[in-house]
Amino acid sequence: MIFSIIDRYIGRAILTTSMLVLLTLVALAGIFGFISELDDVGKGNYSVLKALQYILLTTPSKAYLLFAPAVLLGSLLGLGALASNSELTVMRAAGISNGRIIRAVLITGFALMLLIAALGETVMPKSEQVAEELRLTALDKRLSVKGRNGLWIKSGNRYVNISTVMPDFTLLDVHIHEFDGVEIRRSIRAARAFEENSGDKTQDWTLEELEITRFTSDGVSLEVLQTQKWSEIALATTQTNTNTSTTVIANRHAIPSLVSVEVLKSLKGSSESLSAFNLYDQIQYLKANQLNSRNVELAFWTKITSPFATIVMLMLSLPFVFGSQRSGGAGQKIFVGIMLGIVYVLVNKLLTQLALANGLSPFISAALPLFCFLVVAIFAIQRSG
Repeated sequence: MIFSIIDRYIGRAILTTSMLVLLTLVALAGIFGFISELDDVGKGNYSVLKALQYILLTTPSKAYLLFAPAVLLGSLLGLGALASNSELTVMRAAGISNGRIIRAVLITGFALMLLIAALGETVMPKSEQVAEELRLTALDKRLSVKGRNGLWIKSGNRYVNISTVMPDFTLLDVHIHEFDGVEIRRSIRAARAFEENSGDKTQDWTLEELEITRFTSDGVSLEVLQTQKWSEIALATTQTNTNTSTTVIANRHAIPSLVSVEVLKSLKGSSESLSAFNLYDQIQYLKANQLNSRNVELAFWTKITSPFATIVMLMLSLPFVFGSQRSGGAGQKIFVGIMLGIVYVLVNKLLTQLALANGLSPFISAALPLFCFLVVAIFAIQRSG
């Protein structure tokens, strides 16, 4: 048998208490979040019902962030209950070693790790996106852009300035500056731009109320258009040979997109709410445009390593169970769990940012806190054994 009776029994004890603790923490976070949202009720079309829908949609995100502390508390309570009832003592008397108990705990940890990883990659990013769109639309708000001069995005040899991004990703007051080396070749202003599916199932942008200014050796020319697709604008390049202008059509798929929608989506929430795939796409976009990607890389590796915090939290709880089989009630275990959870969050943030600031790679910066707590857990287990 892959899973013995001991594995299932210990696993059930940890799973039951961990899920109860997680449900309690998420419910409390949801209540406080709902109270906070009441301040915006009545603005625009944001009603109590929409505020409740927003809180429900952000529940997976809260569960993801609170999962590791919930597992720590759940493990302390679940294994503590077994210790208080002398069940662990009976297991030891029956010849079951601490190592065998640790194995049962780790098997449960791997199951929980897969669960939270699946939640963070599938349900959470989508629900968070829907929640933010619902809230922004109801409040009739525009997405915030960084800087008083709007949002600047580099795409190939083009620099795109966007004044406003609407909740449906319609762009308002768009300026595109295209360079050939250090010389500006073309400047485009559009009152609006919105994304749509083109005929070959690729994404394209439609620009409205355009003013296209071209800079050539003969002077400056201005063209005014009511509407035009971005692919058609980008594919056409003007070459000047004496007094003749020739339009050359390049490969459509070789033209960089005007703006990546994934980049715009990232404006609405923290990097923790994005999936690892979305973060990876952002890293590739930033590197392709020779932009600093270290912060996004840190978010990516944090996303990859976060599920392993489940295993570390379970191992941190074991020394307290092995060290005092009977001493300490549920209140003491809850206090210890809360203190450990707070210390983990604070130290994790501190070490991550310090490591990144001192030039360590994003992977090492993300993995260092987990490694430190893992070493502490292993040392404490050996001491308590």
